[in-house]
Amino acid sequence: MTATNSTSLSKAASETTAADTKAQVPKADLGWRPDLRTPLVMGLAGLLALQLLIALGQSLSAPSTRAFAPQAPLLDFKPEQVTAIRIEGSDGADPVHLERRDGGAWVVGELGDFPAAGFKADQLLTTLAALKRPLPTATSAEARARFKVADTGFNRRLTLEGAQGQIATLILGETPRFRRLFGRPADDSAVYELDLAIADVSNRRVDWLDQGQLRIDQEKITAIEGSDWRLEKDGENWRLAGADASETLDQDKARELVRTLANLSYRDVFAMADAPAEDPAASVLELKIELSEGESRTYRIAKLAESEDSVLRSADRPQVFKLSKYDLMELVDLERSKLLVQPEPAPEPATDAEPESTHSEEPAPPATDEEAADPASAMDTDVD
Repeated sequence: MTATNSTSLSKAASETTAADTKAQVPKADLGWRPDLRTPLVMGLAGLLALQLLIALGQSLSAPSTRAFAPQAPLLDFKPEQVTAIRIEGSDGADPVHLERRDGGAWVVGELGDFPAAGFKADQLLTTLAALKRPLPTATSAEARARFKVADTGFNRRLTLEGAQGQIATLILGETPRFRRLFGRPADDSAVYELDLAIADVSNRRVDWLDQGQLRIDQEKITAIEGSDWRLEKDGENWRLAGADASETLDQDKARELVRTLANLSYRDVFAMADAPAEDPAASVLELKIELSEGESRTYRIAKLAESEDSVLRSADRPQVFKLSKYDLMELVDLERSKLLVQPEPAPEPATDAEPESTHSEEPAPPATDEEAADPASAMDTDVD
């Protein structure tokens, strides 16, 4: 009984002590909330909140940027209104001036209305009319000078003219990236990045010329005549008029000559008064080309002074064409003999005789009777 009471009292005392100990521990030591109030945690939380605000701001601003789509045209005109295009460069060269005649054909007026590449002019106008006014890249005078779109410092200045005068002027400068140009209308101080390539607005006249003005339908050529020879079409082949029995026409060379004349190209075109000087010492090639419709063309080809290029004058044109030796091909130094099959060189006579020795040897002395009787003795004598 006493032992049982003692055990009970001891157990009760232990529980009381444990309860007192538990009561003495502060509640704050058993939770994680106080840790959130430390300076480190609060600093990290603030940084996270700042990052979230930045991300939110970007997400809110992105739709508005994407939503901006240029609607106003950069140059307000219609391609059919344009009657002339003028392109100036910064190198001081003469500007390109393309003019549209009645019927829509484009010509180079200063070259006696020489035909221009009309599809290129039409494509340029279509491209310019489709340009929209984007957000400005810059607006300051310093930026206009830096991007080379200033009034007096530019890479290209393009002017569109109509029946009533000037329609618009576009100033173009540096290339920020592929097929992009900085530019601005002449009446706008802001600089824009435009979807345009510098090659689209070349200020080289040769880039706007129609390159097919000397081409002929090869099937229509019936005869070609030079100073001392004449080729005539004979079915699928050609014959050399007046050829004697010792002359055979080289058909491959004849066909190549016809192909060259039918597809003749050129590097530039000049007005008669502006043609470069010819080499007075070089020979001149004169050709007459007869066609199946009864028409003909007469060419005079002369080499230029101090140059490998040549000039071609056609009797039916008021312009002079500049050709390179690669354009002329078979026409370079063309002579009657070059149209003929060349005889094969005669083979050198073969010989079986051995070449004579270049070393002279004295004849051996006649053998004595003793040497003839004893060959070994003769050998000993030779060795000695």
